[in-house]
Amino acid sequence: MEQSLDNVFFKIHGMKTKNFFVLSVLIAVVLGLLIYWREYETREQVSVIHVLLWQLAIWIPWVIGFKVLEMVTQRVHALKYGKLRVIGFGLFWVCLHYGWFFWLSSHYSPYLDLPGSKFGVYSYFFIFWTLIDIALLLFLMDKLKARESRDSRPSLRFELTRGGKKYFCEPSEIYWLVAENYYTKLSTTSGIFVMRKPLKSFHDVLPPKMFQKIHRSTIINVDYVSGLSGNLSQGLEVVLKDGTSRKVSRSCSKELLDFFKERTL
Repeated sequence: MEQSLDNVFFKIHGMKTKNFFVLSVLIAVVLGLLIYWREYETREQVSVIHVLLWQLAIWIPWVIGFKVLEMVTQRVHALKYGKLRVIGFGLFWVCLHYGWFFWLSSHYSPYLDLPGSKFGVYSYFFIFWTLIDIALLLFLMDKLKARESRDSRPSLRFELTRGGKKYFCEPSEIYWLVAENYYTKLSTTSGIFVMRKPLKSFHDVLPPKMFQKIHRSTIINVDYVSGLSGNLSQGLEVVLKDGTSRKVSRSCSKELLDFFKERTL
């Protein structure tokens, strides 16, 4: 199992709690509709709303599992046999979720006391739930391992040239980056540089916690933001500590405001 996990690690690079909440709701809705469609003989006795609510109650707790597994991963990966401990906790969570599914179905399943069902479920339900639980566990461990790997990468440096001289620049020394045709202009603590690379190539490697895209042609270092001017309706501008201002596109405005709101006391 450890080898199979190593094969699937490093595929997913960032997922927020709200994304996993959406995934859990999607799983619940799809399964609810499939079950309701599969058990066509009981449709007159069972409401599709009841089936969907039952499924939502079963799968939404996985959001809690996501956060707890994230916390456990961060604390034990550095320890000896850390990966095995995370796998052990993940399987323990699957058992807990299985118990939750069994208890909830025994009390609130829309299929309670119907012919062919036992404890509010049919035999094939257990196969689907077990497979999905294991798939979600692998999915989360994949995502958390990918995040750990990304955060532990060696420090990044850019080789910049100007006037026949070479400069080595760390991301923390960059104020902003702007796309200009096939080039990218960088404002750094050592001055302005131009590189023959598209902006996307920088966006793919710059630390996401430090850099934010505020326009299709502009990326800024949030550590050098001194203030914001304007509003959502009229348009925002970012004021940087190097004395420049950069416009924020409407599509990026809300995300930028939320970004600073989460990190401001």
